[in-house]
Amino acid sequence: MRPDPFLIPRFNFDYTLTDFSTSIKSIFKEECDLEALHSTFGQKDFFFTNYGRTALYVILKSLNLPPKSKIGVPLYCCTVVFDAIINAGHTPRFIDINDNYTMDPEDLKNKVDELSALVVIHTFGRPAEMDKIKKIAGKLPLIEDCSHSLLSEYKGKITGTIGDMAIFSLAKYLSAGGGGLLVVNNRSFTKNIRKEMGLLNKPPVSDEFKHASIAYMRALFYHKPWFGLVGLPVGLMLENKVDLMTKKSSEMTAEYKAYTGVTSKKLRDFRDKVEIQRKNSFFLLDELKDSSLFLPFEGKNVYCNYYLFPLTVKNRDEVSTYLRKQSVDTTKLFSLTPKIAKHNYGYAGDCPFTEAISDTIITIPNHYTLHQTGLKKIAAAVKCCPYID
Repeated sequence: MRPDPFLIPRFNFDYTLTDFSTSIKSIFKEECDLEALHSTFGQKDFFFTNYGRTALYVILKSLNLPPKSKIGVPLYCCTVVFDAIINAGHTPRFIDINDNYTMDPEDLKNKVDELSALVVIHTFGRPAEMDKIKKIAGKLPLIEDCSHSLLSEYKGKITGTIGDMAIFSLAKYLSAGGGGLLVVNNRSFTKNIRKEMGLLNKPPVSDEFKHASIAYMRALFYHKPWFGLVGLPVGLMLENKVDLMTKKSSEMTAEYKAYTGVTSKKLRDFRDKVEIQRKNSFFLLDELKDSSLFLPFEGKNVYCNYYLFPLTVKNRDEVSTYLRKQSVDTTKLFSLTPKIAKHNYGYAGDCPFTEAISDTIITIPNHYTLHQTGLKKIAAAVKCCPYID
């Protein structure tokens, strides 16, 4: 693609020089401030890791399940989730999704007898149907993957406080630079969690400094004009040479201090940014309501943070190319997962809705750093796209 300094980035990485400075200071602090976590999630037990996938690995190891136990997980997600299950010594059992892009309770009902634990993912920030899922799961350990769903709510409860345990990826919506957060709601699991955390290595200061530096550079290249001039062109070149979806996970470590201070600082007023992103999303919903597109919806008794704004379209490649030419970037998130799961993870082809969605999904920018001019540009580009029926 041609360099475009006006290209609107697909994601928002709001990790500033001030955040980088906070990260470096946090590395040398003895203890992290948990006040913002407690005020957000309640009196839970919290543990920090280098990635969300590491937090999931720790949870699964702490359950002391028999080797090769089947762990229920939506097929529609990032394959690092499957890697965490396998690294913990178990086997992913794939569950289909519904039109909310989250776990389908009906498909879960057909497969639940095979399972030893369940991972529920609130994809795009959209809370899954937790009441139905919990009823079907019964006494199975229930783990929420809230990598996308920070501050989303299901029937008045914040996601991450509904299951037995939860994981968050702090690099995503919060833009804390990196790191994973493990939340324990059912404290009968805390002792084993703490034991497994103690088995992980702690990162050297040099490694934390390196990761914080990389996070800052990544954020820089995800903003105009650098995203369209350097970030996306380089990223596309890498995608053509490396299968980024199947790269091996790096070393799992505990207590990544670099991101704890930024997490606490940003969490205090992050609800305001979520509200801006919701308003941006409602603007796009209103602008596109008369189109033939399948638009995201907010269910009853649900508060969605609208971390990402998904659309399903025919002629997806042509639509994506057209929007990029109009300076609006898109992403075909998790579109390769079913094929990779068949090849590498034993997926048997029994999640038909996921496969259909994977062939038609795109997300468009809706992040809270966008102004009205950018939102109007995005909506106009989608409405004028000749490849959308």
